[in-house]
Formats: sequence, structure tokens, C-alpha cells
Amino acid sequence: MRTYQGEFTIEQPREKIWNFVIDPNKMGPCIPDLIQLNVESETRFRTLVKVGVGPIRGKFDLTSELTVTQPGSTASLSIRGGGMGSGVDMKAAMELTDTADGTLLKWKCDAVISGPIASLGGRLIDREAQKITQKVFANLKNALDNLPDEAAVGATDGTAADEG
Repeated sequence: MRTYQGEFTIEQPREKIWNFVIDPNKMGPCIPDLIQLNVESETRFRTLVKVGVGPIRGKFDLTSELTVTQPGSTASLSIRGGGMGSGVDMKAAMELTDTADGTLLKWKCDAVISGPIASLGGRLIDREAQKITQKVFANLKNALDNLPDEAAVGATDGTAADEG
């Protein structure tokens, strides 16, 4: 099992970040090399992503299940799937806390990788995981910076008011 963890501060209110990261329709596009996103429910979604680790390149089909453990601050995500003869089983957790500068996002991910990708070795896998993680958080920060304030805390029932 490989474990990855980290933290970073986002200069945005916790509620805005929370509403964004628990919405698969908003967070899904932050996944690097996303080919397809299929949201099955508020807590379950499937993704098809391009994967490249060393000489192995292809697509992974992943199913994700979101569990909110403490609304507004902690959640976990289980991710299972695979492709190219390899498999992945991940359990990720995040915690949001208020800071003087905005919100601190702490995260941890335990991953079990099997098949040809696992045979490439830890350093190569760790390097790719670090690149993907950096891209996810850069995409998240960019998406939040460009999100209008009212969209982050707007209606969750899928309806929108017509101003016209």
C-alpha cells in the first residue's frame, strides 16, 4: 500500500470550498486527463481518465463513492477500478478547517495498485502521483478562483432562477 498526504491553504471561505469539493459535477473536471465523467448520484460517480506511468499508457475506468463524515468539514472518497490490466483501490480523506488566511485543506490517500503499473516501482508511481496531485489542486484553486460567490452556495436542487 502506498500512502500520500498533504495540506494546503486556499484563500476562500470554507463553505465555498466544501460546496465545491463534495459536488462531483464541479470537482470532476478538476481531475487531470479526464475523458468522461458520469455522475450517478450526489455521492457516486464514474470517471474515465488517461493514465501514463513510465512506458505504460492507457485509460482507467474508476468508480468513486463519497461519504460525508462531518458536514462542512470532513469527507472520504473510495475509488476503485482499473485498466490496462492494472487495478487501483484507493481511500482518500479530507478535512477543511478555517484559518486566518482562508481554509486549510488536509488530505490523505491510501492506494493499493496491482498489475503491470505496480511492477514499475515505487519511485515512478510516487512521482506520477505527485504530478497528478499537484494538477488536481492547481485545477481546484483555479476553478474556485473563477467561481462566482453565489454559484458556490446556490440552490442544490438543480433549478435556477430566471432573471430575464
